[in-house]
Amino acid sequence: MSTALHNKPLPALGRLWSMFGTGSWHQDTSTPKLKSDDDDVDSRSPESTIQMPLLPAGSLMGNISAMVRIIWTFTKNDLFTFSLQCVMFGVALSLVKDARTAPEPPTLSQVLSRLPCSCLFQFVSQLLVNLDNQREPDSVIEDRINKPWRPIPSGMITSDQARRLLLCLVPLYLALGYALGVWNIALLIIIASFIYNDLGGHGEPWVRDIVLGFSYIIFQTGSLRIALGSGESHAQMAANFISPKGYAWAAMTGALVVTTIPIQDIKDQEGDRQRANRKTMPLVIGDAATRYYLAVTIPFWSVVGTVFWGTPAWYAVPLMAYGLYIAWRLLAKRNSVDDEMSWRNWTRWQLLAYALPAVRALTE
Repeated sequence: MSTALHNKPLPALGRLWSMFGTGSWHQDTSTPKLKSDDDDVDSRSPESTIQMPLLPAGSLMGNISAMVRIIWTFTKNDLFTFSLQCVMFGVALSLVKDARTAPEPPTLSQVLSRLPCSCLFQFVSQLLVNLDNQREPDSVIEDRINKPWRPIPSGMITSDQARRLLLCLVPLYLALGYALGVWNIALLIIIASFIYNDLGGHGEPWVRDIVLGFSYIIFQTGSLRIALGSGESHAQMAANFISPKGYAWAAMTGALVVTTIPIQDIKDQEGDRQRANRKTMPLVIGDAATRYYLAVTIPFWSVVGTVFWGTPAWYAVPLMAYGLYIAWRLLAKRNSVDDEMSWRNWTRWQLLAYALPAVRALTE
């Protein structure tokens, strides 16, 4: 610890923040910053300082602002492109009678009342996974090119501080999972994150795809179980087991992700080339071949999903048309800006596909 940490009093959250290897707050007329613990690190480097432009550095609110800003920046890129889809999966599937073993599904008001718990679980799950992923040296190198605004490459926090934050988050996350009746889902997410990030699964093509597909399934199953009320009582948990059809849809959506997620790799090729062990589909089989592959798989899953749920034409036709539109974009618009837009359209298409069970339930 730096000497300044022991010589100057810190506010309560300042002491908490010091657990993550920062040091004391210093306030002056320049931009506020946190001094680094590491005496051998140049205090002017981005990795050793945290910029605090919002509030005075020594204040309680300044500490809160710093923590909130860092947590938000770790997760903001995935909340509306991953977490929202998982929440939609749970809400939509919980409304279908044959997705669970109990004779009657929960009412819409019951599902909506559990929505905050589902969103909280997804947010904390995403924070945990992103902390584990973004602190890795290879991830930092890639993010400096693809996502330089993220906390570590932008200098808001160091990799070691992120590791300490992760150490504090894991037991809190397991406690949250237990309280919501999904402790085993939380444990599986931790294991999947460990395999993907710490064991280098992200660098092995088949391992990467399998872990990503499995992760989608367990994230989605967690949302579904919360929507079914798994944490409200042990008796209700027994009645809310997911049916084989519910698990079949979870497996199908996992396969959907595995076979279409290379659309994300298309836009990240420049950064992926900087990672020695990164073997994404565009880097292995080529950019053009990947685009043609996705132009087939995305419309394919539009058809499979609508057939599986017997979706009425008023919803099935627009969903299929949207999938064809994304396929056209991939083949006709080949630049970094359009690739980003194609990926964002894919996340919206995915959201509409996940809503298929709700369409079925509301039109019966």
